[in-house]
Parts: sequence; structure tokens; C-alpha cells
Amino acid sequence: MKRKLDLIIFDLDGTLYPANPELDRLYPEAAVRLLIKKTGGNPEKVKQEFLTKKAELKEQLNGPPTSTLTLFYYYNIGFEEYENTLDAMIAVENFIAPDPQSIAVLRKINRHYPIFLYTTNNEKVGMKILQRLGLADFFPPQRRFTLTDAGRLRVPRREKLNYIKPGEKGFTRILELHNVPAERTLMVGDSEVSDIQPAQKLGLHTYHVTDRQSFYRLPVWLRI
Repeated sequence: MKRKLDLIIFDLDGTLYPANPELDRLYPEAAVRLLIKKTGGNPEKVKQEFLTKKAELKEQLNGPPTSTLTLFYYYNIGFEEYENTLDAMIAVENFIAPDPQSIAVLRKINRHYPIFLYTTNNEKVGMKILQRLGLADFFPPQRRFTLTDAGRLRVPRREKLNYIKPGEKGFTRILELHNVPAERTLMVGDSEVSDIQPAQKLGLHTYHVTDRQSFYRLPVWLRI
């Protein structure tokens, strides 16, 4: 008998496709590039300061934060500014290839459960990644919560950060949107800090993606 769930939430980067070091390095590069442009500071000094701040945030979170969260946590940078900078730097076709088996896994799961995407990536880059992966139809705009959506919230800037993983408010917002209880919701992600731990704190079930094979095994775990 399949597991009793009302909703499955998926992370994007490192979950629906394998982590790519060459792609991942563009996120801190975009952050530093934007800081240099905004401050006019020495590039090496700006980069070192950013890395120091990221290390500080790692201590607070007890795990490595994303470069995106570090940028918004410590610097008065607009969400749209960063989105546009990153979008201009990333040609996803150079880093990501469609995976028929991943498409088949999601198609099978979506026959049995509603699915939703929760990512710290922004709307523009996230959409390009989904299209490249052939997964955009599974996650139309109304079935996603991205960094851009967090930026659009009509709340103080500091509170918006609580909607960026590993903050817990993004999870609670998704549960409220679907009117589902935490105990009947599953979070699927690759990051212990950003995906697994905050979901568990709220009482969600979790499935830790450690490699492609673990992702492919998700339907078996769900008993479908």
C-alpha cells in the first residue's frame, strides 16, 4: 500500500538534477560581482569579506549556507538585482542535461500525489533549469515557491529571509497554501541543513537524496 501523503515538496538544485560544481561556483561569483558593482570596492577584498560572512553564517546555522542566503542576510541587495545578475551569467545548457529516468520518476509520482517545488534558486534561473530538464510541466508557476517569490512578499526584508531555506516559514507557507498537515507531507531534498532538518523540525516526513540512484528509488520508497 502506498504511503499516505497529501503533498510532496521537492527541492531543485542537487535533487531534481545532480549537483554541478561548475554551475554552483557561479552563484557566489554572481554575489561578489554584484557587491563589487554596488560598493565599488576592491574585488579581492570584497570576495574575502563575503567568504568571511559566509563562514559566520555557517556557524549560526550549524551547517553550510547557500551563497544566496549569505548575500541577503548581510547585504542590502535587492532580490531582483541578484536575480538579473545571476540570470545573465548562467547558460544552463552548458551544465545540465535532461535525464529521462528522472522525468519518468516524477511522472509516476505525480500520478499518485500532488507535487510542489521549493527552491532557493530564483524564478528566472529556476525556470530555465526546469525547461532544460524537461520538468517545467510538472511545476508550473503556481506550483513553485522560489527566491523571487520570497522577495515579493509584503513583509519587512528581514522577515523575508525566514522564507528562504533553511528558514521554516517557506515550509509553513506551502502547507497553508495547500491546507495540508505537516504529518502528511514529504520533503525531498539533498541538503541536510536546508531541506531535511527544517522540514523535520516542523514534523514533515523527509527523503534525503544522496545521489541519482537514491532519487530513482523514491517511487519504491513511496510504495507505488
